[in-house]
Amino acid sequence: MKKIIAMVMAVVMLAALAGCGSSASGNGAGAVTETSGSEAASQDGGAADSAVAGKTYKIAIDQAFAPFSIQQDDGSYKGIDVEIIQAIADAEGFSVDIQPMDFSAIIPALVSNTIDGGLGCMSITEERKQSVDFSDPYYEDGLALVTKEDAGISDLAGLSGKTVAAKEGTQGFLWAEEHKDEYGFEISTLPDSASTAMAVKNGQADALLEDFPVISYQIKIGEHEGLKVAVEAVNEPGGIGFAVNKGQNADLMKAFNDGLAKIKADGTYDKILAGYEG
Repeated sequence: MKKIIAMVMAVVMLAALAGCGSSASGNGAGAVTETSGSEAASQDGGAADSAVAGKTYKIAIDQAFAPFSIQQDDGSYKGIDVEIIQAIADAEGFSVDIQPMDFSAIIPALVSNTIDGGLGCMSITEERKQSVDFSDPYYEDGLALVTKEDAGISDLAGLSGKTVAAKEGTQGFLWAEEHKDEYGFEISTLPDSASTAMAVKNGQADALLEDFPVISYQIKIGEHEGLKVAVEAVNEPGGIGFAVNKGQNADLMKAFNDGLAKIKADGTYDKILAGYEG
C-alpha cells in the first residue's frame, strides 16, 4: 500500500513540475510563482493552466498620472493602474516589470515591441485601434473642465473667448480640437498634466481639460489649491483599456481579460478603487 501511495505522489510531483516550467517566448522566463488553490484554478482554466504563467512582461504606465500611477519616495509606484495590473498578474500567475514613461510614448513603445503592454488611463478609440489592441474596459472615464475657483465659468458656453489648456495626445486635446469653433475658445497645447494646471493657476489659460478621476483626486488631496471642477463631464464617459501591439501578445491580452473578471468577482477590483475614489 505504501509503495502505491509513493508511486501516485511521484506522478503528481512530475505533473506539477511540467506545468510550472514552461518558458516565456520573446520576453524571457520569470520566476515560478506559487499560487494558492491551484487545483480549482486548473479546473476553471485559471493560473495553473494559463499560457502566461511564470512569465514576466514589461508593462508601461504613465509616469505621473495620479491616482492611476503615483511614484513613492522609494521610487516604486502605486495607483489604480499599478494595483490592477499587479492583482491581475497574481490571479493569472505572471509577473510584471513596470516601465514608467510619458503617456505619449506608450503606443510608440508598444508598436516597436519595446514593451509588452501598456496602461495609462488610455481611452479606447477607433484611431488608437489602428495601432494597438485593447482589452475589455477596466474603467469608465469622462473629461472634466477645470478652472480657478473664482473664474466664473460654470458651463461650456462660458469658454467663449477663453483659452483652454490640454495635454498633448490625450482625449482632452482631441475634444478641444473638435469643439473649439463650436464654443469659441483657443487651445494651449502642453506636454503634461502639471503644465496644464500651472497654466491655469498662472493665468496663462482660463481652463484645462483633464480626466475627471485624475483631477478630482488631485484637488481632493490638496495638490491644486485654488482650482475646482467646473464641469464634471464635457463628454460621454467612455471605457479605458489595457493595450498591446496590434495582432500580438494574444496570451497576455487573454490573461488580462480573464484576470480582470476574476478580481471583479472576488472584490479585489472594488477594494482597489475604494482607496482612490470618494
